[in-house]
Amino acid sequence: MKYLTVSFLFFCFGLNEFSSAITHSQQIDSLSYYYKIANNPTTDSSLIKAYAYFKQKKNESIKSNNALSTIYYLRQIAIIQNELGDYFGSEISVVEALKLLGSVKDYNNVGDKIGLYNQLGRIYMELLDYEGAIRYYDEGLKIAKLKSHVNIIQNNKALVYIQMQQYELAESNLLKVYENSLLQDDKKQQARALDNLGFVQSKLNKPEGLNKLKEALELRMAINDNPGLYASYKHLVEVYKDENDLKYARDYAHKGYEVAKVINSSSFIKDALFRLIDLNKDKDIVEYVNIVDSISLAKQTQENKYAKMKYDYTEKEKVAKEQELAKEKEKGLKILYLSIASFISLLSIFLYFILKSKHRKDNIKKVYTAETQMSKKVHDELANDMSDVMNFVENNLEMPAKKKTVLLNNLEDLYIRTRDISTETASIDLVHFSISLKHLLMQHHRKGTKIITNNIDTINWLKVPDHKKMAVFRSIQELLVNMKKHSQAKVVSVVFKEDRRKKEILYSDDGIGFSIVGIKLNGLQNVESRINSIGGSFNFMTSKGSGFKAILKFNS
Repeated sequence: MKYLTVSFLFFCFGLNEFSSAITHSQQIDSLSYYYKIANNPTTDSSLIKAYAYFKQKKNESIKSNNALSTIYYLRQIAIIQNELGDYFGSEISVVEALKLLGSVKDYNNVGDKIGLYNQLGRIYMELLDYEGAIRYYDEGLKIAKLKSHVNIIQNNKALVYIQMQQYELAESNLLKVYENSLLQDDKKQQARALDNLGFVQSKLNKPEGLNKLKEALELRMAINDNPGLYASYKHLVEVYKDENDLKYARDYAHKGYEVAKVINSSSFIKDALFRLIDLNKDKDIVEYVNIVDSISLAKQTQENKYAKMKYDYTEKEKVAKEQELAKEKEKGLKILYLSIASFISLLSIFLYFILKSKHRKDNIKKVYTAETQMSKKVHDELANDMSDVMNFVENNLEMPAKKKTVLLNNLEDLYIRTRDISTETASIDLVHFSISLKHLLMQHHRKGTKIITNNIDTINWLKVPDHKKMAVFRSIQELLVNMKKHSQAKVVSVVFKEDRRKKEILYSDDGIGFSIVGIKLNGLQNVESRINSIGGSFNFMTSKGSGFKAILKFNS
């Protein structure tokens, strides 16, 4: 089930749609090779290589104005990003592909849209946003005509309902999937539908559920479907455990472990050992711990390589000859420092005069426009120049290793801070404002910090003027940035409320808090200024060791 969407996406697009862009057999072989890696990765490093390949092919197709190829490569990139855990990056790639689809004329893109909606559903399921996942699966079902497409989406939708423990809804979807699968000559699909349906019916205490599970198991044995066999054993373990029949549960758990070893996948083996430990609490714990350690180490290595590749890959391709870089080094550094100083000076002066203006609405829009333009300038000029300097220092500058390491660390810190400035002042999608807020919260949902919220659409954003949306977005962004830099919070709550025209946003975190005596509150003053500029109010409560709470109020 893990790579179901990958196969579906490739089926929906088909090699014929971009064959005109590939004329040499070597290119075809490379495409096939990296496609197989994306579909059946053996290591995390192979996925990173596939990402680099498809990123390069996407850039080439953009230069040649080949929209269909670009869409295909974006979809492969999204699949790989999702597999590597970069869910936000995967969503961006899918959205970019959807926008590009809308610009292609005289092309039947229904299959592509279905695949992209299905991918968004998988992303939101991984993020535990079940309502979002269901919404995108439903969008795919609205336009799906082929039974194979309908089966895949309804099966994935049912898996979301299972996670939500809404077994009646899951059964309703899986009954349709099973009925459709009987009309197709695909034993693997039939076994999958039968197994999932049997599992859900067992959860509903229906006696026919166990019979379906065993029937699916026999079918999978007949066609040697090892991943499917593992899924069957996994379901049977849970069913017998629910019935407190530990003898059968242990028996199927051991069978699942043997199949996992045949599949030779760390994630399968880890899962199988966990079930054995849960049932037996015996010597398998030692092997389980070893597997967990190896997976954690491999994952950490992959994340480091992927992060470096993602942000440095394009820039490394731009490195010129050593002599040319040496001549440009001093000039580049001067431009960088002068640009940063100019940016800070211009931003301070511009904001000062804007905030002094009498017309609040026009002032907010001017500030927003300035921030967006400056964000682009920082990204297009400063960040790229800094990256080039970093590459030169790393690859060409001769100096003692320790000093070189210190210099590189300082340059990298400047690079990250420059990117942060660009991100914090980037443009806002005011038309789809609730999505913009969701992305903002998702950006700050990181390892060690969990962000929870209610329904963002509790506030009817369609009735809120654009200049107030800008002020609200920047205020929430300021609070989240302060949290990330100073609070050490583990849980952050952002709650939206509306009572007719009155709007409230309640922010709280469990961070270390602070004493306001003798501390500069620049960030909070910025929030207060923005909210006051739209006729609202901002209040906060904090003390050292007791977290931070804030209330933003305004009228639509």
